Amino acid sequence: MRALAFAVFTLLVAGPAVANVPSAYLACQDKAEGAPCRMVGPQFGACVRDTLCEDPPDDDVDVCLLCVDPCWGRADGEACLQTATNEPGVCALQDRCTDKEETSFLECNRCVPGRVGATDPEEGCQAGVGYAAPWLFILLALGWQLRRRRPA
Repeated sequence: MRALAFAVFTLLVAGPAVANVPSAYLACQDKAEGAPCRMVGPQFGACVRDTLCEDPPDDDVDVCLLCVDPCWGRADGEACLQTATNEPGVCALQDRCTDKEETSFLECNRCVPGRVGATDPEEGCQAGVGYAAPWLFILLALGWQLRRRRPA
C-alpha cells in the first residue's frame, strides 16, 4: 500500500515539475547572439539564432534566439566551453546524429573535451623592451637590497 501511495504522490508532484521547465529562449532574453547563457540546471551554453524560426511580432521576447550548445552556431574544430562543466573544449561533429531540417543550426556539432590546434606566429614569441625592462629593474633592485643586508 505504501508503494502505491508513493507512486501516486510521485506522479502528482513530478508532472507539474516537468511542465515548468523554462523555454530555451528565456535564457537569452535581452542578450546578444553568441553571448554566454545558462540553460536549465547546471548547464552552460551560448545564445544561437535559428534563422529558419519566425518570431511572432506581438510579443517582446525573441523566441528565435536560443540558449543551446555553443557549437550549434559554430564550425567544426572551433574552440568552445563545454555545457556541463564550462571548461574549454573543441567543437566536433558527432557520429550517428542527424540535424533537424526545420532548424538552421548544426545540432550534431557538440562541444567535447579537447584542444584547438595552436598556430605559431610568424615572428615567434618575443617580449619587447617596454615589457622586460621594468621587471629587469625590479630584479636588480631586489638583488642589490639583499646584497646590502648581508653581514660582512
